[in-house]
Amino acid sequence: MNRLLCIAAICGLAACSGQTEGNGSAEVKSEPAALENAPADTPPTPLAASTASTIVDAVDCAASEETIFSCKTSGGKRIAVCATGSGKVEYRFGSKQPELVLSGGRWAAAAYSGGGEAQIAFDNGATRYVVFSRMVRTNFEADEPNYPAISDGVLVLRKDKVVATLTCADADPMPVQYDAAEKHMKQQDELVTYETERADPIKAE
Repeated sequence: MNRLLCIAAICGLAACSGQTEGNGSAEVKSEPAALENAPADTPPTPLAASTASTIVDAVDCAASEETIFSCKTSGGKRIAVCATGSGKVEYRFGSKQPELVLSGGRWAAAAYSGGGEAQIAFDNGATRYVVFSRMVRTNFEADEPNYPAISDGVLVLRKDKVVATLTCADADPMPVQYDAAEKHMKQQDELVTYETERADPIKAE
């Protein structure tokens, strides 16, 4: 239900342009492999040592915070975007204890033909973390069902090049909540990146 409400809201915010979104052919790497070839002199990534901007006890949002996004990756780590009671929005990554906490964030939404996408971007030096929730149609045959492909996760960019694509693996992730994002963050007109299509399931031939 959350998914349908979010996509409906995205379509309400941006007129459906009829844009189609193809399936990405790039491999979605697991967490350990995703960064193994990254340059050694790069700034910290979600898998590196903590660069926490604040001290928090858990990755998941506290009861006093508003959850904007939350899920667990295939590697067992958690991703959360939380609106704190102090007026900040935080990106958190880790297991029981956060390994990375970033403050700030800006969000964007776009409508596709048969779906839509919301993104929240956080910067850490030259590295950018783009949390995303997307739904794209995978079938364009007349009088046939849409067969939507749904994906959530975080894309890690370094100098606009993709370093890692970490996808959510839990059965019921909380996708980007557009109403909470709109309430707590500035919205930009365009998506940060279209490289999130890497997370789309590869269409079988």
